[in-house]
Amino acid sequence: MPLATFALAIALHALPDQRPPVALTFDRLVVQGHGAPAIAPEALALAGRRIRIVGHMVRMELPPRAAFYLAARPVDADESGGGTADLPLAAVRVEVPWIAGVVPRVEGPVEVVGTLEVGRAEDAEGRVSWLRVVLDPAPAAPPHPPSDRGALP
Repeated sequence: MPLATFALAIALHALPDQRPPVALTFDRLVVQGHGAPAIAPEALALAGRRIRIVGHMVRMELPPRAAFYLAARPVDADESGGGTADLPLAAVRVEVPWIAGVVPRVEGPVEVVGTLEVGRAEDAEGRVSWLRVVLDPAPAAPPHPPSDRGALP
């Protein structure tokens, strides 16, 4: 393979997924059969793809930094002693890379769009998640409207 072709292949591989996000619902994330619950085949197949999911931000006693949990319905989680055990099985950790602290909570339904990650991951605070959505980059701030200052009457 010529060097230029190899470099182009690497560059193309590094591009983020530009396809429209796949709409996903919580009931399609986890399957419960005769054995232990498992990540649904559809969720496994969408790992690494952009998805769109609508849910409710989980109210947490000790919210994570730069992330929040999203569930199909409103949930109040009490982490004392149980970690994230109060979360529904299909709850998704939503990573917000551009926020360093606690993500401000929003009441009501929230739509998130980002890349689905599937598999065990532990954050810096020791919380384990199996399903994560890394939000798309924050949109650039719109330009400020022109100021009236200095304008002639």
